Formats: sequence, structure tokens, C-alpha cells
Amino acid sequence: MRYFKTSMQVLLALSLGIFMHSCIDPFEIEATEFNSALVVEGTITNQYKTQRILVSRTFPLDTVLMSGVSRAKVEVKDSNGNLYEFKESSAGVYTSKEPFTVVFGHTYVLTIQSNDGKTYVSEDTAVPATSSIDNLYAERNFKDDGAEEGMFIYLDSYDATGESKYYRYEYDETYKIIAPFYSFADAYVVSRTPNPAVDIRVRTKEERVCYKTVSSNTIIQENTTNLSEDKVNKFPIRFINRDNFILSHRYSVLVRQYVQNRAAFAYYKTLETLSGTESLFSQIQTGLLEGNIKALTDEENVIGFFQVSTVSEKRLFFNYTDFFPNEELPNFVSDCPIVSPPIVVEGGATPLLDAIENNLLKYYGEYTPPQDGLIQTQPHGPYDMVYTVCGDCTVLGSNVVPDFWIE
Repeated sequence: MRYFKTSMQVLLALSLGIFMHSCIDPFEIEATEFNSALVVEGTITNQYKTQRILVSRTFPLDTVLMSGVSRAKVEVKDSNGNLYEFKESSAGVYTSKEPFTVVFGHTYVLTIQSNDGKTYVSEDTAVPATSSIDNLYAERNFKDDGAEEGMFIYLDSYDATGESKYYRYEYDETYKIIAPFYSFADAYVVSRTPNPAVDIRVRTKEERVCYKTVSSNTIIQENTTNLSEDKVNKFPIRFINRDNFILSHRYSVLVRQYVQNRAAFAYYKTLETLSGTESLFSQIQTGLLEGNIKALTDEENVIGFFQVSTVSEKRLFFNYTDFFPNEELPNFVSDCPIVSPPIVVEGGATPLLDAIENNLLKYYGEYTPPQDGLIQTQPHGPYDMVYTVCGDCTVLGSNVVPDFWIE
């Protein structure tokens, strides 16, 4: 069984009933009791690509896991009669059979038919206006009145037509990892019995420099309804504390700006408020945050939102030294003590062999006596070793250089 952890999963732990009071129309959270709810998350855009719809189901509302719904028939139809069929790529994940893009002036409807014959249909949804990211940039600054120093990722955007207004943001951040105690050689077990032995050889794959990509998992929105212009100015997409390991070498972030309609903005605004609320409301009750998808065959609850958006994206690169010249790098994610376990000890245990075979330690160099003048009284092996995470970057990331990466 496959489980999802998406922005929609926040709904599963909700037990608050509130109204959002603002210039944005609120979504009501309807008090209800139910044993199961269909959960749908899908955004199709004006990017020509394979589009994706997530379909899952939860059982009690207070559970924290959703199971993917398999063998459903998922389709999107536009107002011009074009039908876009989706296929199940993994449990609950449906991707369009062919790449396509939404077209301004058309409207779109999502239809889901489950394996047990139930039908779910979204509201007819129009394509919103288009607005591009004008500028994506980083600045070193303080947060919370000087409590934290680090890097802000800011965004500027402007729609001269004034028709966009409602924005949602996602990002993928990628950072370079360099193993701090890397050696070009590696230790391997020659034999265990009758004579335990270890030797070294040249590494055959890249394990010094790796890359890790992490996607945003929070709701980031902005609107310009109260401004004289449809302009997003110096909007903070991300803050990274200067001591965060991900800044240590080279960092990149790809930001996507989605223009959405008013209803989608209100839905995600309510979801954001509920998921971030802690003891702010004394009135507790079971709740269901309704979206724009309904069950046609019965009164079954449906959670989620089908969204049609236009999207713009921009990428940014920078190095730690660009903003913190001549300053120490952030601490590595692990302490990296140098240890020298013996090959075999009294009683027949083989600590060095065990550590190598279980990938717990990596070779760092020939054994070096302590530099503090103390005599080594404990048995030691022929090599200095470090924790694998300190000598092999693939523990933390991939050794494949991303296609977009620029040094």
C-alpha cells in the first residue's frame, strides 16, 4: 500500500471549525462524521508537460495517512471538447497519457470514476491570467528582530493588466554536498577466516561531491487585491539560517509562481490557517474543508481542489562565500571523529571488518598516532576511519550532477 504525504495531508488532522474573515471569500468547514473521504489534489497548467492528479482515500479523519486509490478512471475535458486521459503511474498517482497545456479562454472539468463505480466531478474551471516572475534574488539579512541571520530568497512580479492578483508559490532547492573527510581510497575485506584481513583500493565511483534536491512542503501565497497595482514586491519565498548545512557550498532554488483564481486562493488560505493553528480556538469539532469536487453518486465527502493555473518559473544560484566571505562554513550534519578499530580483538570479534561490511565506516588514511603526546593504550587497526556520512556524500545525496547545474 502506498501512502501520500502532500499538502492535502494536513486535512486529515483537522479538528477545528472556523471561518476566515478577510476580503477573500471564506470556505466553510462543515461539521460532519464520516468513515472515509476521497482526497484529490491536482493542478494542471499552461506548461506543456505531463500533467498529474493525485487521488487517495482516508478513513477516520484523525488518521495521518492516506492510501492511494488505484484503478480509477481519471479524465480532464475542456470546453472545446478535448479529452485528456490519465493513466495510473503508481498507486493513486495519475499522469496524463500525453503532454498537454491549458489554453486561455477554455474551461476545464476533472472527472474521476473509482473502481467501485462512483463518480466525482469538479466545478468548471477557467484558465487565469498570466504573470511572470520578474526577479528572483537572495539577500543576507536578519529575521525576527535580529534573532536569526541568514539568507532570504525574494521574488518580484508584476502584471500590468491587473488581472492575476492571486498567487501561490512552490520551490525546489538543490544544494551541493562535499564529504569533509573524503579519501580517494576505500577499505575492503580481503578475508574473514582463518586470517582476517583488510586492504585498500581506489574508489570506483564518485563519493566526494553530491547534490540533494528538496521540494517545498508548505503553502506559500500572496495576493495584491489591496494594492493599487498588481505587483508582488520583495516577497519572501524562503529563509535559510546561516548555520544551515545546505548553504555550505553552492545552493540553487527553482521557484514556480502559480496564478490561481479567487476560490483556489481562499481554499489554500483556509488550509494554511488550519494546519498552522495551535490552541488558538477553544471550540473543537470535527470538520471537513470542502473544495470544488463533488460526488455525483451519493453524499460521500470529498476533500481537495482541482486547480487550473498559469505558471512562471525562475532559478537562482549562489555560493556561501558570495555572502559570507572569509567566514567559517556551517557545521556539517554530523560530528566526524577519526577512529581506528582493530581488525580483530581478543575473543575473535572483528570490529573493523564488521564496520566495513555494514557500511558504518569509510577509510580516511593510514593509522596516525595521537598528536597530543599521549600513548595509544587501546588496540587499534591499521587505518584511520570516519563515519560513512563524513566520507561518502551519497549517504546524503546523489552523485549525479543535475542537468541544470551551473558552477
